Amino acid sequence: MIYTITLNPAIDHIILFNDSISLAATNYYDKDYQVVGGKGINVGIILKNLDVDVQVTGIMGTENKDIFINKFNEINLNTNFFFNQGKTRVNYKIKHLKTKQETELNGYGFIIEKEVLHNFFNYLNTHLTQNDIVVISGSVAKGFSNDIYQKIGILVNEKKALLICDAAGELLHEVLKEKPFLIKPNLEEVFKTLKKDYIKNISFFELKNLIEQLKKIGARNVLLSMGQEGSYFFKESGEIYKISSAQGVLINSVGAGDSMVAGFVYGISKKFITKKTLRYAAAAGSATAFNEWLASKEEIEVLVEQIKVKKIEGENLWI
Repeated sequence: MIYTITLNPAIDHIILFNDSISLAATNYYDKDYQVVGGKGINVGIILKNLDVDVQVTGIMGTENKDIFINKFNEINLNTNFFFNQGKTRVNYKIKHLKTKQETELNGYGFIIEKEVLHNFFNYLNTHLTQNDIVVISGSVAKGFSNDIYQKIGILVNEKKALLICDAAGELLHEVLKEKPFLIKPNLEEVFKTLKKDYIKNISFFELKNLIEQLKKIGARNVLLSMGQEGSYFFKESGEIYKISSAQGVLINSVGAGDSMVAGFVYGISKKFITKKTLRYAAAAGSATAFNEWLASKEEIEVLVEQIKVKKIEGENLWI
């Protein structure tokens, strides 16, 4: 079984506009819509769309849970959430259509209660089995400690399951102690996790050194997202792959990274070779970016053959 965990779900309220925004004034937008989110939820939905058995779990607030439950029922998603007092956070994604710029106003959400957290861990302890895949991703709600993902990682390792983490900063730094099978940072998150000042323009040689530092503190495989420029995969064995992105019109980047994780998990669950797994990862990320919400299996598979995966040496390259 594949489990995806979301400890800080979100309702994303997406606002689309063409005109400029003036502060301290009345502004008008062209269109808006809401989608349920949270990185683990997004990963789970994409895996479900790819016809994989997946259990989507985590913790959410009681006060606005209905929008989640209604959507889960609508798409027949297999879920088991634990409910905490308070509201699940609401994030506002303001998108300027002409410039393709995005401004985000993200909420904090509920404050975790000890009993709810205890029940959640008890669920994992009684359900995880050997060779399960567990995906932990995103931020966490108030009250969680920075080592919460590490604690989940300890349990996953005890059960001899496979741990995948898409997080940043202290959450990622701590979980690396449990040697996750895969992490998926972007370049800025690599610097943040290593507690270094962010430098955008670095050589490939410098990038490799940063990835090696992540590996020394526990990362086994690293899928480095570079947005529209594609991605790199640093394999545990030492091989390095450059992955292209598909061609299309960017509509909504929310969930694209989560879809990439889901595509990768799909590949390893099907025991695909590395290049095919990476093609599905990139295709899933691109397909979601070209949609208002998360991509379907058909939309993903149309793009798979567009993705180019090349094993590289590349010490003289600049990124």
